Amino acid sequence: MSSSHTVVGIDIGNSLVKTVVAELDRETQNPRILGVGISESHGLRKGVVVDMGEAIRDIEESVKKAETSSGVKIRRAYVSVNGLHIKNQLSRGVIAVSKADNEIAPHDLERVIDAASIVSLPANREIIHILPKNYLVDGQEYVKNPLGMKGVRLEAEVLIIDGLSPYIRNIAKCLNANDIEVVEFVFSPLAASYSVLDKNQKEHGVLNLDLGGGVSTLSFFHEGELAYAATLPLGSRHITNDLAVALRTSMDIAETVKLQHGYACANLVSQKNLVGHGKRDEIDLSDIIGEENFVIPKKNIAKVVDARIGEVFEMVQSEMKKMPHSGMIPAGIVITGGGAKLPGLSSFVKDKLKLPVRIGIRYPFEGMADQVEDPSLAVAAGLILYGMEKEYSKARSSSSLSLVEYFNPLKKFFSWLKNFSP
Repeated sequence: MSSSHTVVGIDIGNSLVKTVVAELDRETQNPRILGVGISESHGLRKGVVVDMGEAIRDIEESVKKAETSSGVKIRRAYVSVNGLHIKNQLSRGVIAVSKADNEIAPHDLERVIDAASIVSLPANREIIHILPKNYLVDGQEYVKNPLGMKGVRLEAEVLIIDGLSPYIRNIAKCLNANDIEVVEFVFSPLAASYSVLDKNQKEHGVLNLDLGGGVSTLSFFHEGELAYAATLPLGSRHITNDLAVALRTSMDIAETVKLQHGYACANLVSQKNLVGHGKRDEIDLSDIIGEENFVIPKKNIAKVVDARIGEVFEMVQSEMKKMPHSGMIPAGIVITGGGAKLPGLSSFVKDKLKLPVRIGIRYPFEGMADQVEDPSLAVAAGLILYGMEKEYSKARSSSSLSLVEYFNPLKKFFSWLKNFSP
């Protein structure tokens, strides 16, 4: 199968490497999943490569699975980047409008973004994204698109996301070792927003919490743009680790216990379902642990899970105080990542944060869509949508012949995609 019109997203996490291959369906003009490949991740810690050989092998396994299921040879991909080394800052730039009639032209927008992008960064850091937030025309604030307006002075406010160059280059090296070109690195929360958040949510105010394996990422969208992002040094693997210590067992077994018997309980959630008298309040882990008569009270597991998940959301609450418009989150919180599968999490978060809660599971795809109905695939799915917007925007703005060729079948796609893109 030709891969000329396919888009590939690779999310290299601390627990899993996820590869998704998709194309634009010519009949429905919607994204169609061709294949998915998932492998365990052993070479990363907190978003940073700690074992190059392991990381290369894990990526190879994930990519091969995706190639087998899709029939597409993967040569290039959009790749997620995350970790505690990622930082963001606001910056402003100002220019004089160049045209004699003072009409703002496309090259004026390019110039003012370039001016706003001039920031002082250490030699070992590089810019990942420059995200325009709003413009000012002769002092008039909150102009979303000044193109065609009249004005003398044009200002732009941008959000600059940057990371440590050595860490980013190490990830690129792991991909290159598998003969895969990195088309673009995409900040994980930005990618996830394409798959689990719609236009209305991002306009009114919404939080996205990605509970990953080694780290969790909190991102806040307001007025259609990414307004704030923070990476927390805790993830769902810390819960697994706590259970492994408490039960004196392996991480694999502890993960099974967490998903089958773990429960995130808030103070106001009735404890009668977890604590009481009789066998219903005990769990027989003999088959899972591999020991006879391994029966423990449910409350023992609940306490371990509750302590760690409570710590995560204390950090979330602390970060929320730093966010702009933190009291304006009418669209609530959308939780993604592997940790979103923890039983009882929605009730816990709703009580803890006093916000509407939704688990990000279903994504807007056709084809093998059932294979990506998993909150841990939010970033990989978002990379596909991000990549499609980039790829077909280029096609749409290329030569007139290509424009005629691409525009009609993609018109419906761009109309549909604008509900999801930031």
